[in-house]
Amino acid sequence: MLCSIPLSILYLFGVMSPFWTFTINVLLFSKISSSTETIVGKPIIQPFTFPKDVTSGKKITVTCSVASGHPPLEFHWFKNGKKITSSSLMEIRSYSDFSMIVIENANNQSSGNYTCEVSNIVGQDTHTSVLEVKVPSYWIQKPHDVLLPVGENVNIMCEAGGTPLPIITWMYSPDGVEYNTIVPGVKGKSNLILNRIKKQERGQYICTVSNDVGNSLKKEITINVLVPARFEEKFSVETVRRGETASLKCEVIGDLPLEITWAKDKRNLEIKELDRYERFETTVEKGLTSEVMIRSTDRNDGALYTCFAKNDYGRDERNIKLVIVEVPARPLDVRVQEIWSRSATISWSVPYSGNSPITKFIVQYWQEKENGQRLLEQTVPSSQSSALLKSLHPGSPYAVTVVAENEVGQGMPSQTIQFVTGEEAPVSPPTDVRVQPKGSTSLLVTWRPPPKELWNGELRGYYIDYKVNSSPTSYLFKTVESSSNDSYEYILSPLMKATRYSVVVKAYNSAGAGPSSEEITVKTLEGDLPLPPPVELVSNSDSAISLKWGKSPSHNVPVTGYTLHYKKKNSEEWNYVHVVASDNNMYTIKDLESGATYQLYLTAVNQFGRGNPSDYLSITTNPKGIGIGLPFYLNLAIVVPVTASVVAFVVVLIVIVIFVKKTKARKALERDLTTMQSGKVVTYASGSQRYIDMEKARRVSNPEPGTPAAASIASYASIPSRDLELRVDDPRQELKSFLPPQMRDRPLPHPKPPSLKKRGDSHLYDRAD
Repeated sequence: MLCSIPLSILYLFGVMSPFWTFTINVLLFSKISSSTETIVGKPIIQPFTFPKDVTSGKKITVTCSVASGHPPLEFHWFKNGKKITSSSLMEIRSYSDFSMIVIENANNQSSGNYTCEVSNIVGQDTHTSVLEVKVPSYWIQKPHDVLLPVGENVNIMCEAGGTPLPIITWMYSPDGVEYNTIVPGVKGKSNLILNRIKKQERGQYICTVSNDVGNSLKKEITINVLVPARFEEKFSVETVRRGETASLKCEVIGDLPLEITWAKDKRNLEIKELDRYERFETTVEKGLTSEVMIRSTDRNDGALYTCFAKNDYGRDERNIKLVIVEVPARPLDVRVQEIWSRSATISWSVPYSGNSPITKFIVQYWQEKENGQRLLEQTVPSSQSSALLKSLHPGSPYAVTVVAENEVGQGMPSQTIQFVTGEEAPVSPPTDVRVQPKGSTSLLVTWRPPPKELWNGELRGYYIDYKVNSSPTSYLFKTVESSSNDSYEYILSPLMKATRYSVVVKAYNSAGAGPSSEEITVKTLEGDLPLPPPVELVSNSDSAISLKWGKSPSHNVPVTGYTLHYKKKNSEEWNYVHVVASDNNMYTIKDLESGATYQLYLTAVNQFGRGNPSDYLSITTNPKGIGIGLPFYLNLAIVVPVTASVVAFVVVLIVIVIFVKKTKARKALERDLTTMQSGKVVTYASGSQRYIDMEKARRVSNPEPGTPAAASIASYASIPSRDLELRVDDPRQELKSFLPPQMRDRPLPHPKPPSLKKRGDSHLYDRAD
């Protein structure tokens, strides 16, 4: 009973549980499958053939029907392996169980192998039949009359077509009454060959063509062996560019002597009177050749030239039309009317034709690329002055020019104009997309741009779409701007720990985003990768480098080992050394080249993977024989900088000590001055000295020359201060004597009176600071 009720209704009312739904579906599928096997069968075509002796122009009908096979049936027709459809030459009529092909007017093109193909849901069947249309004989090349001098060779072709191929026979009659066969029957094509013809071989020749279909063909020709003056070509047109040399030739056939004269527009042409005209005559095997050369032609030279020839047997004439023409001028006002992403419309103005009708315009255009240009051309009839350029590449710069052409040749190209086609979304995803975990909350995405020819414009950037794997939610995305880099990388974070993410990358331009790259599923780590370890140089020699590094912080996850990467500078191949983690993280790289520079970095590994690399080190080994086995504290690369640092520290320390001492001396002097201001007597102990600048301290009025006072004016004097008492009546005047001259008029401060203590075995230097 449930089988008669639609399943959708049962679902709607909740009648069917999932178990019963599955059971009923299995039963229905088994029933349908068994019914199909018993009813449906592979179609079998009833063989058919085309009628025999079909001639051109008749109507042909053939039917393709099936002997067995369950509908629905689908019919297709093929001719010589290519699928055919209804057209003006043939019609295909297909019905439920048969198909007909009707050829209304059969011809030689209708012949071929016709195949009927029928198919249903089980299989297909084909049958092929051959159609041969018999076509009456027809001319391909008719023979023609021949007039030639004695001794020439005759080779006249008679060629005809038809189905079947016709038989061609040559017959000859000297008087046109009784004919004899001279060339037996040949299929399709026959040549009448007469070597070194004689006068007695002149007469009537007939070429007969027959294939027993329709009427036979006959062509009668005459071969005349004569010697009169004759021109094979009666009229011709010679076109010459203005300013170039024109050559007018007349080749007359006949027995010698032959006489040739020239006329221009039916007036006798006097060659001697014209400087630009020259005439040459040459005797040839057939007769005489006369040539007139016109140098530096101009428009007045355009005329009808006539060549008259005569001999004892007759006369003839030949006309030559000389046209002075120029190439067309360059097209003007070339414009780009409309621009699309893959096409553009170009228009221009028709230029001067150059005295010859313009036969066509040639639109030349090319895509402007850095790696070369490919010139494309489109021919436009002379009746048009616009063109639609197709199959252009989106978002690409193009240049276009137009050339006019007449019978003389192509003119100069027009001015080149540039345009840029509209952009379309990129048609290719980014390449080389890779995603790898960089920690418990981040993924590193790297990729390369799609091929540039598939950008369809200028890339604006990239979309990185990501989501939790198998999540029904839509993608989240990050945007990365485009640059000139050959590769890109981006870190997705923050993400959930130990979670699978699906990542795709798309390129986009101003027209939109291109297709996505293949989806990549990557799981974030359950823990963090170790941080880069700090690496330092311990020592180096001419063949070895010793390194030391500290422990890598790894978020409470122990580091299981390290990998030391090193290579010689400018080398592309990196060497790897795996080092087990220990308390003493040191390693010596041996067997290195002396005096060479090596690049090194270190990575730490824990249970979740390899961390980021440390800073790069660039170390140069010593020249051979230097620094062999030296510890790091004797290595000049370390000793010299350390020594320089120590020396600099000592110098700074000495400067500081001197500065402190001078500061203390200045403060002591201030206390001394303050004491003198208060009127106290300062007694200097024995053994101490006081140095006084006599010139700056006191002036000696009018000393006599040669006296001790005069000698002490310009010199310093040391005065013993043992058991000497000084009473200072005006301490500020005393203090001014120690100041520079420009400061002596300034008022002095009044410091507090400190006590001046005696300093054993010391000297005080009086100077004006």
